[in-house]
Amino acid sequence: MEQWYLYKKKADFNQIGEKFNIDPVIARLIRNRDVVGDEQIQQYLYGELSDISDPFLMKGVKEGVEILKQKVQEGKTIRIISDYDVDGVVSNYILWKAIHDLGGKIDFQIPDRMKDGYGINENIIEKAVEDQIDTILTCDNGIAAADAVAYGKEHGLTMIITDHHDVPFDTDEAGVRKEVLPPADVVINPKQEACNYPYPLLCGAGAAFQFMRAFYQAMEEDESQLEELLSMLAIATVCDVVDLTGENRIFVKEGLRRIKDTQNIGIDIIGYGNYHLTHYDRENDSTNVLEIMFPTGITQSKYCRTVC
Repeated sequence: MEQWYLYKKKADFNQIGEKFNIDPVIARLIRNRDVVGDEQIQQYLYGELSDISDPFLMKGVKEGVEILKQKVQEGKTIRIISDYDVDGVVSNYILWKAIHDLGGKIDFQIPDRMKDGYGINENIIEKAVEDQIDTILTCDNGIAAADAVAYGKEHGLTMIITDHHDVPFDTDEAGVRKEVLPPADVVINPKQEACNYPYPLLCGAGAAFQFMRAFYQAMEEDESQLEELLSMLAIATVCDVVDLTGENRIFVKEGLRRIKDTQNIGIDIIGYGNYHLTHYDRENDSTNVLEIMFPTGITQSKYCRTVC
């Protein structure tokens, strides 16, 4: 027979409850989740967007912004390559909308799960070259695609990698682990060893969102324009099953708060407006819902239906 055990970590739960105006039972649950100390508890319970870290602390962001700013100002063609899951599609949407809204000449490709497999590959690179793309910008993939990135560089493409997955490594004869980064112009991933970003557990959409915050700052644009994307970021964060702590928790809380007042008709239809998904034939009309939800045409990939 399966046995269950109550996980008990010690703390003065009554004192925590009084200090933060919560029930001692909630204080115990928070402690059991390894949220320790006044600062962590405060952020866990009452964290706000102002608590999100400076995006320029993330390794590669400064260099990536400089390249992206130049490409947009020069009218160079940029192509986003994402994953096909919810986090990938939402990352794609965040990058596309943010860059497009500032005049970037940008399109995207979502790999076909059966034909292309996961992430960027040589076929995708060759298609980009054929389409006279200048710059490849990945999201939610690319950190382990050293061969494909090298292939892109051989063909004259500028390669910017944004990802959140673990960085591959090799172990030398002495047993020392060494990161193996793709030979891109810039790699943005909060899990890099030399990265000073204080919260490395972001999903791909979180990393993309922070990159766009930095980009808007560099372009001297009001980054509050990006807050409309928080509802999408919340969806990606939950669907990618990352830890709901720290910045992820704040993004989800702020995103959920905005969903009920969203201006995105697709999200509104799904559950919060005068329309309901039951009004639609899922088989025949779900793409139409997504075309409203993602007006960019991201619905070219059937896999983005997972967002619904």
